[in-house]
Amino acid sequence: MITIVLLTHAGLGEAFAAALQHIFGTMPPALEILEILPDQPPEEGRRRLWGLLEKINDGDAMLILNDLYGATPANLIPATLPEGRVAAVSGLNLAMLLRALSRRSDGLAAARQGALEGGVQGIADILEQRPHAVLLRMPE
Repeated sequence: MITIVLLTHAGLGEAFAAALQHIFGTMPPALEILEILPDQPPEEGRRRLWGLLEKINDGDAMLILNDLYGATPANLIPATLPEGRVAAVSGLNLAMLLRALSRRSDGLAAARQGALEGGVQGIADILEQRPHAVLLRMPE
């Protein structure tokens, strides 16, 4: 099983979990939320992340989805991770998360690639995508 970890700033991981609950009616299995609080020492977040990494069983893997590259939560991810067993992708959005969930049964590489593709493809200029954009007057 591939565990997906949402490593985010405070409030974001739980918001994504609430969206998944809304979409699926239940929480997907093997989903962990690790939110970093504003006043939390980085060592505590790093310790919690290592605790999750240590729980990976033989044959299992972990995909870490992070909200913002270069910020504290992303900086907690170790520079080296167990090769082939842990991947990390930043720029978390709902399309990325849904694509990673839909592909994790195909393995870590597929879930990672799905996250990358979903993250990019989920960004669109809505009005540019509509074939016949109609200007409406705002109700008063």
